[in-house]
Amino acid sequence: MECAPAETDFVVIGAGIAGLRAAIELASAGRVVVLAKRELKDSATQGGIAAALSDEDEISLHLQDTLNDGDGLCNPEAARALVEDAPERIEELIQWGTEFGREGTKLTFGREEAHSRNRILHAHGDSTGREILRALVAKAKTLKQVSVCESEFTTDLCIEDGRVRGVHLINSSGETGHIAASSVLLASGGMGQLYCNTTNPPVATGDGVAMAFRSGAEISDMEFIQFHPTALYLKNAPRFLLSEALRGEGAYLRNLEMHRFMPKYHPMGELAPRDVVARAIL
Repeated sequence: MECAPAETDFVVIGAGIAGLRAAIELASAGRVVVLAKRELKDSATQGGIAAALSDEDEISLHLQDTLNDGDGLCNPEAARALVEDAPERIEELIQWGTEFGREGTKLTFGREEAHSRNRILHAHGDSTGREILRALVAKAKTLKQVSVCESEFTTDLCIEDGRVRGVHLINSSGETGHIAASSVLLASGGMGQLYCNTTNPPVATGDGVAMAFRSGAEISDMEFIQFHPTALYLKNAPRFLLSEALRGEGAYLRNLEMHRFMPKYHPMGELAPRDVVARAIL
């Protein structure tokens, strides 16, 4: 991967799925530098991706499931944009080489929490994020306007005259630098690693939110940090997420007495919304 230049049109902080997809979109408007604090292979997530693409599904059903799962806290316009845009974005990923699971030539759909239809796509088992990332990296490499710089840790946003004008960074050798840019996009992921127990990857350390806050940005909805309700516990080992795909295929949650307990908390049982499952476990 390329080294960070001194100046560019756009800087994207974060080389996960969101950051790379944004860089691909921005490439038609100017030069784009994507900054990854580690190697790209570290930026992968478990789980699947949802879209109303199967014959038994409809966008309106996906929207209603999303609003129900949000328990009155969703932004309806944002939810509608998400579900309406999802099928086209999936088709786009397929065109760019993403290999979702299939039976013959037909896509296979699983079911996860709060979904009333089978609409979850997976790739290579539970490595959907890794596969989408692979396809996006390959697509980005075909665009001359996009440069991806690995092991470049962004330490702060550069503010001049009340506007973001670039970023300060440090590389793996400890050398500091600066990139001037007309615009900076933060796509730096979550912050699960702030907590003792998390299924988030090691890179989820909240750097982007912290940088934005130090630069004067308004931070909202910080209470909405999701903890996945099911994980594999092994002593002295990182928590390993156990996806709802297991429950979507019929797995039950049982307590220490081996009693199945979820049906008394929600009519969807093991496929209830994650917050309901988490409270039931506790």
